Amino acid sequence: MLLFTLLLAINSAVTIASSSPSQVVLPKPAGRYLVGQTASVELIDYSRVQPFAPGPEPMRLEISLFYPVIDQRHHKADFDAVAYFPAAVARFEDAALSDIGVHAPNGTFSKLALHLASDRTCQRSGSHQPGVDFPLAIFMPGEGTTRLWYSQIAATVASNGYIVSTIDPPYNVDVVEYLDGSLVLLNKTVWDTEDYEALARTAYVGIQSQAQDVSFVLDQLSNVTLARTLVPNLPAAGFNTTTAMFGHSLGGSTAYSILEQDARVLGGLDMDGGLFGPGNGTDKPFMIMGCSNHTRDPDGDFTQITWAATWPNLTGWRREITIADTLHYDFSDYPVVFETLGITPNLTIASSSQGTQTGTLEGHRVLEIVTSYVTAFLDLVIEGKNSPLLDGPVAGFPEVAFQY
Repeated sequence: MLLFTLLLAINSAVTIASSSPSQVVLPKPAGRYLVGQTASVELIDYSRVQPFAPGPEPMRLEISLFYPVIDQRHHKADFDAVAYFPAAVARFEDAALSDIGVHAPNGTFSKLALHLASDRTCQRSGSHQPGVDFPLAIFMPGEGTTRLWYSQIAATVASNGYIVSTIDPPYNVDVVEYLDGSLVLLNKTVWDTEDYEALARTAYVGIQSQAQDVSFVLDQLSNVTLARTLVPNLPAAGFNTTTAMFGHSLGGSTAYSILEQDARVLGGLDMDGGLFGPGNGTDKPFMIMGCSNHTRDPDGDFTQITWAATWPNLTGWRREITIADTLHYDFSDYPVVFETLGITPNLTIASSSQGTQTGTLEGHRVLEIVTSYVTAFLDLVIEGKNSPLLDGPVAGFPEVAFQY
């Protein structure tokens, strides 16, 4: 048995006073359910070390959980404006995004909030509707980007009837704040390099480690006592850890790699990440969601080459779609956050590798498209429900093109 330590935040999140004049609340998640959040859970796997730490360290993960609380069609419920970032992370992101063409003076991201169910509503309803056991989905972020930058995406998927666990792998993302207040930053020594062969080796190590992270998190979430601590009023059986995974960039690469390593993961969705993984491919369902300038191309950039090489080895259900007028970081919360805060990135550098890598599609629309197709994929893989969204182009989403 793996040895692990669990630390829980005393409060699930920081609630911002509704009367705060500076508060800026992101849109209410669009699905049928109001959403609750367990903002920060620390899991430590002493059987493994973090490959990119400067010295020997056990694998110390931070996760968040977003879960359906109450069906808004039939019940009224209270909501809270919940801080999008912890204070120290908000200050870090103010500086980090200012460096890539975003006007984000001190205090910009500390006023940002999620629209979530109030603690009272969560404790009363939790994630259990009579006769409904919500399935679990796993998410991992891109290299250099904390899981917190995907909270609106995760909450929106949760509002469609999923418990979503987001996982931060330390030293692979820009910043992780632990429950003791300490911060761990991206190991730029290994990740920031122009040596693409070295970077590919680093990415491969990172992906294999992250796949083990996913399995470890699933192991812990299978503990019913722990599960019922994390989500109020969870059904007696706890989480169903037969799941599917979606991820952005390196997280999307992990969603592919995990498929032949863990039988509990039934399918994977890659949002614009290069593919490393089982040489023999997989017969599990797999979907690629790319930005407008990424399609399978053996003569394209690194990501496109890996997609082209992997495609013949996807022997089960498979799809590849692209979204018009998008770039790599449109698969994060960047677009809807910038739109909500009234921020326009410096377009001179936004499309470059040193910028925000966001396109021209409106933030709320990107969010709607991404979460609609993620949900359709999860419905197919976990619930066995077919959606016309996955069969081909539909009138409601003209921005989406299928690559056959």
